[in-house]
Amino acid sequence: MGIASRILGAALIAACAVFANEDLRFADSCYTARAERAKGDKADAHNAALMIEAYKKAIADAAVEEEATEGYVKSLYFSFRFVPFEKSMRSKKLDSLKNITEAAYTKFPKNKVISHIYATAVSMWGADKNPLQAVKDGVANKVRDVATQTEDWQVLGRAHQLLPYVPLILTWPDKNLADQYLTQALQQDPKDLYNYFFLAELRFDQKRYADALDLIERGLSRGIRTNFFMEDKRGRWQLKELKKKINAKLDKK
Repeated sequence: MGIASRILGAALIAACAVFANEDLRFADSCYTARAERAKGDKADAHNAALMIEAYKKAIADAAVEEEATEGYVKSLYFSFRFVPFEKSMRSKKLDSLKNITEAAYTKFPKNKVISHIYATAVSMWGADKNPLQAVKDGVANKVRDVATQTEDWQVLGRAHQLLPYVPLILTWPDKNLADQYLTQALQQDPKDLYNYFFLAELRFDQKRYADALDLIERGLSRGIRTNFFMEDKRGRWQLKELKKKINAKLDKK
């Protein structure tokens, strides 16, 4: 093969790659702009639909399949949290979110973003359907195993914090481990406001009100990240609500 042919071949491959990744590029741009045209804490449904559809198309390209799948589950999870829908659709949407993220996790079990969203989705699904039955069906153990495998301390800490100890059925939830894992989660990612919120909630449950208030103030002092505008805005609201709850408790003393 001559030099000219090799150059032409390389150019064609590059052109095909650009074309093939156009859906991913467009989807990523929509995800970056996911807070635009929001009304309060409600995201724009049109933008969400565009990014979801673009990610679905991009998944067909094997060269970017994992990246596109990660974006797809992120966009679905964001839409579930921030795009308004009728309450009657919640169960159906949770079923879909759980099934899609489960398939994504099965294909890419080492992807930490996909694993985090899958563990979160299946937790919400179990709590929404029938918490006790979900425990009996092994949902809690699945969440624990996924979070442990990927060292997702936030999800693992929340599992230990929120799940009840049920003799003969669920014997591993441990409040001391909740403390350990949620502390590790905050150390792992001090930019995530929910790490402050979850640990502050635990401190509230422990009646360590001063420590909880300190965590809340530390979280609020971080402000709002431009690339996580809606997530942090809601996180700040939850921190402030918890602060009100603690202050009301203290005022009664």
